[in-house]
Amino acid sequence: MKKAYFFPIGAALLWITIKYFSWLLGIFTFGSTGPYVLGNMFLLTVCIALGLYYMKNKEVNPGNFLMDIKKGVSCGMIYTLLVSGFIYLFYEKIHPEYNQYQLQQSIELLKKPENIQKIRVKNEELKSKSNKEILGMLQKQDELIYSANFTFVISLLGLTLYSIFNSIFIALIFRRILFRGR
Repeated sequence: MKKAYFFPIGAALLWITIKYFSWLLGIFTFGSTGPYVLGNMFLLTVCIALGLYYMKNKEVNPGNFLMDIKKGVSCGMIYTLLVSGFIYLFYEKIHPEYNQYQLQQSIELLKKPENIQKIRVKNEELKSKSNKEILGMLQKQDELIYSANFTFVISLLGLTLYSIFNSIFIALIFRRILFRGR
């Protein structure tokens, strides 16, 4: 295994440790996930940059731009798989109450008649349905959205796209600034 792949493994383990211990300490119970998302994005960017920098320093023949992107994405995907797997385990086994809490909050919002009326106005297909039918449809949709499987898929897709775009930008910056003379 390449030594550069220890950066994404270490960054993923750092994020997993932060998320898990903040849950153990009661910092993350039912609040915002914003700081964890930002930390996740920061660590993914750092592991791509460090991994690509390490691989570029070790290479004998300077590769082309696409090879640099591939190297960055390979580091990013290791991080993405580890973190997304933990996210699934966290919301499925460790803290499933969070998804139930989100679902309950959504149901409480839907029970207000003015909110259902706003939904009915925005969607032509729902104008002929009763409030109970609309509530049932939206509850099924929310159960899907607030499941650990859906969270896993969304995090996997989001982190994959983020790692691809980051790899492109970081490879471009490295080629234009750091490794210009090669």
